[in-house]
Amino acid sequence: MSDFFDDLGKAVRRAANHVSTEVSVAAQEQRVREAYQALGRRYYEAVEAGKAPEGQEFDAQVSKIRALLANIHETRRSQNVADTDFE
Repeated sequence: MSDFFDDLGKAVRRAANHVSTEVSVAAQEQRVREAYQALGRRYYEAVEAGKAPEGQEFDAQVSKIRALLANIHETRRSQNVADTDFE
């Protein structure tokens, strides 16, 4: 009988860990969406102002997006969760 409860406890811990990972990833994906939005807004404003968008103007947002996507991938990899191509 104790094996049943031991196995049940392990299953509950695995499920809780999976949920925690997914919540963390979802929060990071939201930050990526916000960074995409900020990048799009800056690009649009540059075009409306008659300026050709230049690389340096967008580097900070692009770097932020790359870091967040790498962090999402690493979080999923470390928890053995299937990695999706969130972009």
